[in-house]
Amino acid sequence: MASTERQITREEVEKHNKDGDLWIIIDAKVYDISRFKNLHPGGASVLLDAEVAGQDATEAFYGLHRHEVLEKPQYQRLQVGVIAGEKSTLHGRITGEISGVPYAEPTWLTAGYHSPYFTENHRQFQKEVRLFMDTVIYPDALAREADGKRPSQSVIDKMAEINLHAMRMGPGKHLQGRKLMNGLVKPEEFDYFHELIITQEFARSSMRGYGDGKVHQFLGYHR
Repeated sequence: MASTERQITREEVEKHNKDGDLWIIIDAKVYDISRFKNLHPGGASVLLDAEVAGQDATEAFYGLHRHEVLEKPQYQRLQVGVIAGEKSTLHGRITGEISGVPYAEPTWLTAGYHSPYFTENHRQFQKEVRLFMDTVIYPDALAREADGKRPSQSVIDKMAEINLHAMRMGPGKHLQGRKLMNGLVKPEEFDYFHELIITQEFARSSMRGYGDGKVHQFLGYHR
């Protein structure tokens, strides 16, 4: 049985509450942070606090961190098991899906809300753009933020295939004769709300450096 599947009781976790032997619980998962504590940006004292050491630190963790932190390999390795009889209920982004977290999405994507400005075509367009961002842009953004290199040429090429570069320039004559998002929207029907969707979806990568690099490559692409 893999260590991440090891069943551990909360009582056992409570015993690991001191310097050199430090465990915490985050969303029913148990992490051994004995060695990590000195690398913690907030200092070891935060993790040795009586309300954190050997305790369920889920609320404290998510009050200061994004879920994506736990998905990084260096932190996944810290997991030593799960709480017996409990299941994790929190997760990161689901590819292509609209978030149910309050205010996590533009208002027009909120269930029960109607906007006179966004049509069914806009909604279909948003789904396709989000899927593209989640499967093509976001993985590259994570990798480039880690290694400091510029956005991959393969991503630029895939953007060009669906004419995303051209669409980011807004509606206009430059779109005539182009197949936009695999034909989902006609050039003459493309409007500023379509462009707004692209901008909003691209911002979800939350990688400022990567975004700036993409803009510069985009400008160079059209010179």
